[in-house]
Amino acid sequence: MSDFAGPDVERDMSIDLLPQRDARPRMTDRGDLQFLYQQAHRYVTARPWERLADKSLYLDLKVGSWLEACFQHISNGPRTVGLLFPGHRTLLDLQAAGLSEPPAGTIFVELIDEPSSSNLLREIVSYDWPADLRPVPAFQTITPSGWLPLERAQTRLLALAFAAITDFDAATDGSTSPEINGELTMPGATRGRYRARRAPSGDGDLVPLMGMPRDDLYGDVDGGLTFTSLPWSEYCGLRARSRLFRQTKLAFEELPQIPLVELSAGAGQGAAMAEKLEAADPLGVAFGEKDASLAAILMGLKESYFLIDTEEEREALLLWRHLVRSSDGAHAIVVTEGTGDQDAQTVHAIFECRSRAR
Repeated sequence: MSDFAGPDVERDMSIDLLPQRDARPRMTDRGDLQFLYQQAHRYVTARPWERLADKSLYLDLKVGSWLEACFQHISNGPRTVGLLFPGHRTLLDLQAAGLSEPPAGTIFVELIDEPSSSNLLREIVSYDWPADLRPVPAFQTITPSGWLPLERAQTRLLALAFAAITDFDAATDGSTSPEINGELTMPGATRGRYRARRAPSGDGDLVPLMGMPRDDLYGDVDGGLTFTSLPWSEYCGLRARSRLFRQTKLAFEELPQIPLVELSAGAGQGAAMAEKLEAADPLGVAFGEKDASLAAILMGLKESYFLIDTEEEREALLLWRHLVRSSDGAHAIVVTEGTGDQDAQTVHAIFECRSRAR
C-alpha cells in the first residue's frame, strides 16, 4: 500500500470505476455535467498533454472514499486521448501482466479538434463551453457490455482528475516532479479532494498500451486479414507446420475452438512480416469503438498495428471477440503466405496470446 495519502487516510484498494451491478446507477444530471465541463475547460486551456504526453500520473481521488487511479495521455500525430483507469499501475504494468486492452472501468477521453458531429458541439456549448475553444473533450467508459456514457460518480471522478492534472502541470518546473494536492466543492456542496504525482518510469523501450499504433503492417504490398477459429485438433496441426512458434507463459489448454487472426502476406513477404511481428512482441488483439465503427488493433510490447476499422464488419468482430472471451482470452496470431488450399500455404509464424489475465 502506498503511503502517499498519509496514514490517516482510509483508502479503497479495490477501486472499481464501473457502476455497482447490485445498485441502480445514479444518472448524470445537468449540474454534474456542468461541473465536469468547468474542470475540462481549465484542463483544455492549460493543454497539459503537450508537456505530459506518454507520461503516467498516479492520482488519489476522494469522492466519498479515497480511490487510486492512473491517468495517461497518448498522442498519435494530431490525435490525443487520455485514459483514466483503476489502481496505481501504469499502462506498461498492464502490458507486462499480459493485458492487451485497458481494464473495465477505464474512462476514455478523446480531445477532438474538429467535431464531426454538430450535435456534440451543440451539447457541450449548452454547458457553457466556449464555442470556439478547441479541442473539444468527449468521454466514454469501457465496460464489459461495451463503451457507454459516464454515470454520475464517474463524471465527478473525471472532474477531480482534470483538476489534479491541471494543477500538477502548473506546478511542474523542468525536471522537477511535484506532488500536489487540492480540493473542489462539487454539486450538492460535497467536498472532493485529489492528489497527484508522477508514476515511476518504466522501460523506455516499450510503447504504452494503445499508444501510437502503426498502419504499415503489410508495407507497400497487399495482404489479407481473417478473423476465424479452428477446432483444437486442426489448430495443433497448423501449429506443427509453423516455422516460428511463440507460446504464452500459460500454455493453451485444449478448447473446442481456438480463435485466430490470420494475416496473409503477399508473395515473398511472409518471412518479413513474421520478423516484424516477432520484433513487436504481440500481446493480443484489442478493440476500440467510435460511433458505429469498431477498430481492431494488434497490441505489442514494442509496437502495435492497426488491423481494421469498420462499420460493415462490426457484428462479425464482436462475435469473434465474444469467442475470445469465452476461451478465457486465448487467441493466436497466424502469419501465412500463399493462396488456395490451406494445406498448401506456408505458415511462417504463430503467436499465442491471452487478452486478459486469468
